[in-house]
Amino acid sequence: MSKSLKILEYSLLAIAGLAVLFFVGFLGFLTLMTINDQASYSGDTVDVGPIDYNSIVTKAEKAGYDLSGPYTRLDEANLIDPGNVESLEDRFKTDYRVSRIALYYNLNTYLEFTKDEKNQTLVTLYNYSHHNDAGDITPQMPSMFPEDSWMLKMLGMSLGLNETESGEFLKQLKNESPEQKGVVSLTTKENVDFPAVYAYLNQSKTATFIGSEDKFYRNDTKLGCVEFVIPETTITRKHHFSTYNIYVSSSGFIRTDIYMPTGSAGKEIPEEEYRKVFREMFENVGLPTEKLDEIEFDYTPSIW
Repeated sequence: MSKSLKILEYSLLAIAGLAVLFFVGFLGFLTLMTINDQASYSGDTVDVGPIDYNSIVTKAEKAGYDLSGPYTRLDEANLIDPGNVESLEDRFKTDYRVSRIALYYNLNTYLEFTKDEKNQTLVTLYNYSHHNDAGDITPQMPSMFPEDSWMLKMLGMSLGLNETESGEFLKQLKNESPEQKGVVSLTTKENVDFPAVYAYLNQSKTATFIGSEDKFYRNDTKLGCVEFVIPETTITRKHHFSTYNIYVSSSGFIRTDIYMPTGSAGKEIPEEEYRKVFREMFENVGLPTEKLDEIEFDYTPSIW
């Protein structure tokens, strides 16, 4: 056999080998996708009205359900204590906290109040109004701060400081050498006087958009926003290898879903069966079973 024929033979064998490897690999990929693929059901969010959240959690634990999924515990988070605000207590019907407050000087400049990992109050001034010739945000300088009168008013009201204390805090804030562009922060042991802040926002606003974050506007200009956190938990049980979840909010909103086991793509659960499972869960934890009839479930045959 000539040298040229041998080279051609080896080339053809190499191509055939690569083709086989590609086919085997592709077949393995398809098999893996099929094995890991799964079907699911997603239910609507419904308002079940006032609930005894702590009782529901206790009953779920006694029933042996899993509560290790997404879970918000107010006593384990560094959040702002809202004090006593009657309208919010009526609205949330249970314990709640504040995760963030922002008070706006203008569209690009605002003071933010949060809690840091040591549970101290973190005061941050964001200022995205100043750019250099290249269009980049420039480092925050004292001359770029909002007017002192506005800063002193916001700091005094939010932290319960007198005029002298507010002036000292503002001085410290200006003396900070911010490494981040447009941002300067300072921590304090003073707690946020949330009732005072909330009263200011409500007295000064002309419009409010209410949700998990309340947004306050004065004549179409953003005045401030408040983000709330309320207790939430996920109640889970297994049934015939499928995972049934009920997401419960202390404010009375619930949502349900089902994740079928891997390899279940295209398979379905009879509606009578999955509603029976959820009805039993509702009964065991003390949720009103009649609300289950209001939930419509959307079926997804595959995650791909």
